[in-house]
Amino acid sequence: MATSYIITAAAEDVRSPDATQLIAELSAELAALYEVADGSAGFAPSDVEVPRAAFIIARINGEPVGCGALRPLDETTVEVKRMYTRPAYRRAGVGQAILAEMDRLALEFGYTTLKLQTGPKQPEAAALYERVGYYSIPRFSGNWERVLAYQKDLVTVAPVLAAREAA
Repeated sequence: MATSYIITAAAEDVRSPDATQLIAELSAELAALYEVADGSAGFAPSDVEVPRAAFIIARINGEPVGCGALRPLDETTVEVKRMYTRPAYRRAGVGQAILAEMDRLALEFGYTTLKLQTGPKQPEAAALYERVGYYSIPRFSGNWERVLAYQKDLVTVAPVLAAREAA
């Protein structure tokens, strides 16, 4: 990786060649890590082909280096799925860039809460989520007891301004 780079993260087509490749890499990595046949973690591209959903690709100098998805759970809550950074680009701010874009989009879509689940063999991911404001919650989906579940509450500027004006 070059010493000087620009990270961008933006919503893109989940069925694009770059998205398909990143999803395949993540699924293969998770299948090997957890010794399972299917590393998709219950994700299908159609999950983000609905209103108020998105698939985000991070790029460094135009090269796809990571991804993440926002999948609606209900009117106020969206789930973070398919978080992935290619190994050569880890610890370079890619995950943070993806999560920042997720926060922005979640607010734009009108959500107040983000939730996610990750596995116990991914301590770096769990540490990243905690660093950017997620906190531990009980498992909210699936039946795997060892899952680590997290939540982040979004605060919009409008209620803060309204509270100031009322004071």
